[in-house]
Amino acid sequence: MALLDKLNTLAATATSKANNAIENGKLNLKINSEERKIAEFTLNIGELLVDKLDAGETFDDEIMALYDSIQAAREVILRAQADLEANRQAEEAPAAPACASCGAPLAEDAKFCASCGAKVEEPEPEVVEAEVVPPTCASCGAPLEVEANFCTQCGTKVEPEPTPEAPAEEPAE
Repeated sequence: MALLDKLNTLAATATSKANNAIENGKLNLKINSEERKIAEFTLNIGELLVDKLDAGETFDDEIMALYDSIQAAREVILRAQADLEANRQAEEAPAAPACASCGAPLAEDAKFCASCGAKVEEPEPEVVEAEVVPPTCASCGAPLEVEANFCTQCGTKVEPEPTPEAPAEEPAE
């Protein structure tokens, strides 16, 4: 019987500890929930107070000192936003030409650098390659193989296109 009594005592102790742990967990959740509510209420009070300060109301020196800090932070934000906008505009603006020899800025129509006297080289015009469009079958629209005489999809005879150097001959009358 002693063994059975010990097992019952151990089971009762374990159950009691588990119940206490569950209860403690519930209480901790309740405490955390109420602390979050207090933080939210505090934030709401602060927002109401700032709204009143923005509207021109005054309060004690301690609150006014904190409000001055808010105003200073707002000014920093406005300056940073203006700097961001200036940087964005500078990125979008075309880069001013610079001297290849000394890096000094050049006037648009300059033939020589005003700083070092070096001759300004005209930039090479950008060559834009035309997109090569593969020929397609006039009958079915399938892409044609290079120098194909017949379409591999529908069997239609492919008429050679006239080359720019040799215009197509006009039919004899």
